Amino acid sequence: MTIKDLKGEINNKISHNGKIGLILLATDQITLYEFETIFKDLGILCFPSRVMNSVELTPEVLLKIKDELRYATNALLPGLTLDAVAFSCTSASMTIGEEEVARIIKQSDPKREIKEVTNPYSAIKNACKFLDIKELGIITPYSEEVTQGIIDGMTVAGIVSVTAASFKIPNDNIVPDITSESIKQAVITMADESSVDTIFVSCTNMNICKEIDDLEKITGKTILTSNQVMAWDILRLVNNQKEINGFGKLFKHKG
Repeated sequence: MTIKDLKGEINNKISHNGKIGLILLATDQITLYEFETIFKDLGILCFPSRVMNSVELTPEVLLKIKDELRYATNALLPGLTLDAVAFSCTSASMTIGEEEVARIIKQSDPKREIKEVTNPYSAIKNACKFLDIKELGIITPYSEEVTQGIIDGMTVAGIVSVTAASFKIPNDNIVPDITSESIKQAVITMADESSVDTIFVSCTNMNICKEIDDLEKITGKTILTSNQVMAWDILRLVNNQKEINGFGKLFKHKG
């Protein structure tokens, strides 16, 4: 049988504004769900890979993820240039170190270009600088030990944690099941503290992005979350000019 030749137009129409590599923890159920809403109709696509991790998140488990980063990066569209790669774990980014995360990802394959790298730790620091925020309250799902690591990481960045609260759930398979209503109530309760002007909900596996606008209206405070700031940082890095609505005042400010 003769196989006929086909002539096809080669024209990238679905990720023409950016190809984003997204490295997720094996236990992450929420990042892609929230990103799909934020990145809708922007011509920017996220291509995921995953790093293996234990279900119980401890500083030791988070540090071990470092060994998986190169393999996860190389599983992202091999051979193609990526406009950005984001490592989607707040606590691991702080534990491993953002510079080390970026180094491993950038050097994963010398034969292809990765233009930009981010993670929630870099992103929250960039967002706080952009909005001139020097103090915030922190809400996490983590154990006390991991939550303290977040507080310490913010301190190193020159951002004071005026208060902190945690659901104290070390099992990362359970974290996505914390209801949005529970997280909302935690934010509203913290916002009642007069010393708090900004609240950071720290964890990419917590489902809260769709509630940010509502929470800012209810509380009158600035609300930041791991996935929100990471998405914002990606869009900043790829120079997105399209307006993003529904995810808080962070997206309404122009640089």
